[in-house]
Amino acid sequence: MATITEREAKAITSAVLGAAMAPEVIVSVRHRQTGNLRFAQTQPTTEGSVETVEVSVSATIQGRSATVTGNQTDKASLAALMVEAEELAALSPVNPEHQPPVGKGAYLEVAGHDPATAKLDAAQRAAIAGRAIAAAARADVELAGYLEHREQSFAVATSAGAFAYHPSTAAALTVTARTRDQTGSGWAGAESHRGKAIDGGALTELAAEKAELSAAPQALAPGKQVVILEPQAVAELLEFLVDALDARAADEGRSWFSRPDGGARLGEELFHTSINLRSNPADKQHPSAPFTADGQAHKIVDWIRDGVLSSLTRSRFWADKTGTAAVPPPSSILLEGADLDLLELVGAVDRGVLVTRFWYNRTLDPRTILATGLTRDGTFLVERGKITAAVKNFRYNDSPVNMLQNVLALGRPQRVYTRGGRVMVVPPMVVKDFNFSSTSDAV
Repeated sequence: MATITEREAKAITSAVLGAAMAPEVIVSVRHRQTGNLRFAQTQPTTEGSVETVEVSVSATIQGRSATVTGNQTDKASLAALMVEAEELAALSPVNPEHQPPVGKGAYLEVAGHDPATAKLDAAQRAAIAGRAIAAAARADVELAGYLEHREQSFAVATSAGAFAYHPSTAAALTVTARTRDQTGSGWAGAESHRGKAIDGGALTELAAEKAELSAAPQALAPGKQVVILEPQAVAELLEFLVDALDARAADEGRSWFSRPDGGARLGEELFHTSINLRSNPADKQHPSAPFTADGQAHKIVDWIRDGVLSSLTRSRFWADKTGTAAVPPPSSILLEGADLDLLELVGAVDRGVLVTRFWYNRTLDPRTILATGLTRDGTFLVERGKITAAVKNFRYNDSPVNMLQNVLALGRPQRVYTRGGRVMVVPPMVVKDFNFSSTSDAV
């Protein structure tokens, strides 16, 4: 089945709204076709294609709300879904922070659908994985990986007159290479809305090189270090800060972005002046969703400009209460950098630690945005601008706040692999005084 067109999505949402008795209704339609191929021990293991349709209906009656979902799009099923949402809404408690549905508005035009990616099939998946497996065989490493691509159409309509439709595509590949003695491990990944941007051979060559370099690592004492963080590591730590960009928490004194005397620290220079963090759903190279699940428009937003906190997210309830504009959490994050590649950053470091990525990342203290996790798949000692040794992995205890305050240099931004759907484009980064709390024997 081809992706649901805008006309078809409009017909589905109109059928639901036409069957409504509730005064406030939000209906969304998501049609997704995905393909995947998993490989391990340098050979394919599983492969498949999945098609799903989901219709979500939220009904509100006098502040009482309920949401139900279904996967049938005929008129009878849609009407039944609407009735079920209304019956459950009548039984629900009143939500004191309820906001009425958004009305008709303008949305950014986002070109996030690539026809070639929409046509990817099992044979093309096998070809991409085949190039990765061939590269692993040449490097004599064991390879595991996961390739996935999707075509999606998503639409939202409300009883207040809003309607939005967005078709998109995405493709991602991650590979992990291990040396034959199992002491070295390397990782590489890529994600794009264009499948042709995913080069299985090149990613595997990079992962294999890291695996060979990381074999038989030596112990290095933990403590505060200069680090060169690859883009994947930067993004994994930066996500904690992005999730903390909440105006209500700041206004109520529950956030690192709270002023001691009350209110948010908007307008303050909180980070290094080289830090510029923004969102742009309509970015031509890295497009993202132009609206939220309830129909709010994503806009171009400067979150940090020249180190100054410029914007915070703000729910519609909190915006109404404070007399300000609502700002939904971003669908994309773009951190500006400089025209330097990773090796140029390494070459400028007298002594430090190069980190490929972090994993098992967790929040320790939401108030300070303190996080913890482990380095993985390639951690190296850098001396006089050269990688001189593989080192055992570290546990870190640090905050993205410190990362953005202690930056020494930025490299060329690139899109990284994410699990949550948010588009993230960030540069490699050199940071001083990064806190490694202990070492780990895990490979």
